[in-house]
Amino acid sequence: MKDIFDPSQNIQGGVRYLRYLLDLFGGDLVLALAAYNAGKAWVQDRGRIPNYPETKMYVDRVLTLYGREAWAVLRA
Repeated sequence: MKDIFDPSQNIQGGVRYLRYLLDLFGGDLVLALAAYNAGKAWVQDRGRIPNYPETKMYVDRVLTLYGREAWAVLRA
């Protein structure tokens, strides 16, 4: 990525980083999203979503927008 202010490049960079996090956390979307928001080191060290209200709301909101069925399966 050369220009973080270019919308296309910014989205591509974010998608690549999310793919990296998904691979890092074995496909666990919840942990990948938590790491995207709160930082991968915290999630790697503890293996769970941080008890940060912002991160919890972020994960919940993204998963809700992603699809209620997917979120219901992940919460079970």
